[in-house]
Amino acid sequence: MTEPALQPTPSIPPAPRPAPPRFSWAIDALCKRLFESIRIAPSAVDHVRDLAQRGAVVYVMRQRSLVDYLLVTYVLMREGLPVPELVNDLSLFWLRPVSHIGRGMWRRLRRLMRPRELLAFEHRDRCTRLVAQGRPVLIFLRGRVPRVPLLFFRRRRALQRARTGSDYLRAIVHDQWNSGAEVSLVPVAVLRGRGMRRKESRLATLVYSLQEVPGEIRRLVSLLWNLRETSINLGVEVDLRDITRQYHREGEERIVRRITRALQIFLYREERVVWGPQLLPKRQARQRALQDEEVRAVISRLAMTRGQPESQLWRQAERYFDEMAANFHGIYFSFLEFVFNRIWPRLFQGFEYTGLDRVLECMKQHPVVLLPCHRSHFDYLILSYLFHLNYLSPPHIAAGINLSFWPLGPLFRGAGAYFIRRSFDDNEVYKAVFRSYLKFLIREGYTQEFFIEGGRSRTGKILTPKLGMLSAVVDAFTQGVRRDLFLVPVSIHYGRVVEEDAYQEELGGGEKEPESLGGLVRARRVLSRRHGTVDITFAEPISLNEALGERKEVFRQRRDEETLERKRRFVQKLGFRLLRAVNEGAVAGATSLSATVLLGLPHRACRLDDFVTRARALARYLRARGVRFTASLVRNDDGEFRENLGFLESGGLIQRLASEARSVIYVPGEKRLALDFYKNNTIHFFLLPALLLDAMARGLRGDALRDDVSWWLDFLRWEFPLPERDELAAELDRVRRYVGADGALAEDGAFDGQHPFVATVRPILDNFREAYWIAAQVLLETPENGTPQKAVIDRMQKRYRTGLLLGEVRKPEGNSSVTLGNALNRFAELGCVEWRAGKGKERIVARGASFDSLATVAARIGAGVVCS
Repeated sequence: MTEPALQPTPSIPPAPRPAPPRFSWAIDALCKRLFESIRIAPSAVDHVRDLAQRGAVVYVMRQRSLVDYLLVTYVLMREGLPVPELVNDLSLFWLRPVSHIGRGMWRRLRRLMRPRELLAFEHRDRCTRLVAQGRPVLIFLRGRVPRVPLLFFRRRRALQRARTGSDYLRAIVHDQWNSGAEVSLVPVAVLRGRGMRRKESRLATLVYSLQEVPGEIRRLVSLLWNLRETSINLGVEVDLRDITRQYHREGEERIVRRITRALQIFLYREERVVWGPQLLPKRQARQRALQDEEVRAVISRLAMTRGQPESQLWRQAERYFDEMAANFHGIYFSFLEFVFNRIWPRLFQGFEYTGLDRVLECMKQHPVVLLPCHRSHFDYLILSYLFHLNYLSPPHIAAGINLSFWPLGPLFRGAGAYFIRRSFDDNEVYKAVFRSYLKFLIREGYTQEFFIEGGRSRTGKILTPKLGMLSAVVDAFTQGVRRDLFLVPVSIHYGRVVEEDAYQEELGGGEKEPESLGGLVRARRVLSRRHGTVDITFAEPISLNEALGERKEVFRQRRDEETLERKRRFVQKLGFRLLRAVNEGAVAGATSLSATVLLGLPHRACRLDDFVTRARALARYLRARGVRFTASLVRNDDGEFRENLGFLESGGLIQRLASEARSVIYVPGEKRLALDFYKNNTIHFFLLPALLLDAMARGLRGDALRDDVSWWLDFLRWEFPLPERDELAAELDRVRRYVGADGALAEDGAFDGQHPFVATVRPILDNFREAYWIAAQVLLETPENGTPQKAVIDRMQKRYRTGLLLGEVRKPEGNSSVTLGNALNRFAELGCVEWRAGKGKERIVARGASFDSLATVAARIGAGVVCS
């Protein structure tokens, strides 16, 4: 039996390119000149073209405007989309060719003699007939209401005339009530210019079109000013057939209201993402923020207890607010953008980001708080610049008061930074003003940004969370100022950081240089060095309302000690959850992978073949774990890492031996700290494999292995955000299965210590073990009366250098002031040592209640060091 021949599938003919609107040649030429650069997403164009093939398309816009109509019509025609054949409440008569104007003059005169209501009815009837025929129309939901005060009945009539869009929708719904035709209502938003909608009455009002319903002149001036920054956003369509079937029982009027409200909400949210909430002048922001009940209560109580006049305390509160608050101004932001555009290409080779679309969806409904990792001063600018590039309202950024120096302080403040002191627990007025300002920002819906780590990470890995800001955000939110708020972890990855040399000097024991104009001038030398690419990853936003659950009302209503302790634990758990999300969103770069291999070598040099084998073994694991690669790592993984090795060699981080220039890679001892920064960028991905492999190498199996890994995770809690304990067993099992599948474990459980993955990953934590062991050795010599903290850290670093000479330790990068400081904090947390007050702000390290257990802990750490 022969199979029937396959018949060719009939292809759907493409939608014909619509004829241009019948405008005069002058209007056509003007539109082409003005609107050629207007952007629209190609995916939106394809989607609307598909909708037009299935049925009628009804474009819906928020505010009536001739300028916007011409703009949208031209762009639709340019993209080959259906052009609306009818528009409500907009006279296009004088835009037609001269011949059309002449023929239509008599009809226009006759229409002037007819009642307005009859003409409106005929226009709506024509609209429904066009839609029934599957032809496109455009509906403006609202028009402008005259600002001149009118009598009540006249103003009411003017309001009705300004809201005729719902009448047209009602007529379309009525005509399609029992029809099976497909009608798609497509919301259209014209987004002109970038963010920062500032409330003021000068030139910016004209240029940036700040009113809710600006006139045609303002729209035109705003368009001309922001011509290259204007875009059209087409929203998700409303299927009229589906919505009438779903809500058929509610009746036509309820359905019309539902559709109108849905379209208005979408259009408002689209504009809100770009413009953001209205930015108030600093004077008005101060007035609103200081009206908070907490500020009033604190000032009233302090006036009674201290005997100070309330007016003096209010002036103090106003000074604190002025010291703290941001003061957005387009001139400052434009200046920073100008400088940034000149510096950026000289420093970095590329700029990539992912996940921003998830943030946009959240911004349309609720305030958003960005929580990026903090590894460079460029972090302050980079997210604002990214928002600026994507036509989004820039965030308010919490910055340390040390960055308010002239001239950058006023510039940063004008670009959205607000400056807070490092510590203010003993200043009740300042604390109340800060909390009220934070509550004001959340209530008004501003996007915020702060660094949960507090300061910059000099080591390259994420720091333990500083929970003060996060606790303040939770407190402000639980007061009920908003229904929800989204926390967005952000990972920022640099090919190389600009502050590399400064970090290396500080970790070696040097003093941190305070930020100043002189330091800014001296930093010019970094412009001569290329720093690779920058990758930004926005992790999945976390709903604070969902995270709090029923605790939100409890935290708001109760202030007892038990509730405060519950809140403290919630904030701490949330802080580590955010850090884990930042780590999970991190990308793996070629520099990080190369540094991990080079610092994990048993010797200071290796041959190129051995390096490539180890690097590819790490890349295989990261790929199996689902980690996203930078473009440079993808290229290098396919090309034996020659590009990245050349990049590291040109930056002085590695050298090639002169006699074996093509085969031997050498790491100078003074550059190991710098390489350690990049190793730590991705060390969290290898944390569990390193602990697991080290335990297996020492012969541990089963419960003993899990207990050993758990002990080290808890012991290194100042170094890494701990994984959830409930998930630890499953994670270890997953790593064990991978190691077996990669060939490092035989079927009988035999362990291959020479496998490239095992040999590279197992020693990754050696520098931390050695640092903590040296710290314990020094603390065992703590005198009875204690020692100043700075002197203790200095002794630790000297002892580490001695240990390197004696061969007791092998990793120079472990001699980091930050790692040794973390070790000191962990031993204090365990009670082995304790803090005592010294002179001024000096802290004394003294023996603690559990000092006798320190020797046991040191022996366990030392066993790991010796075993390594």
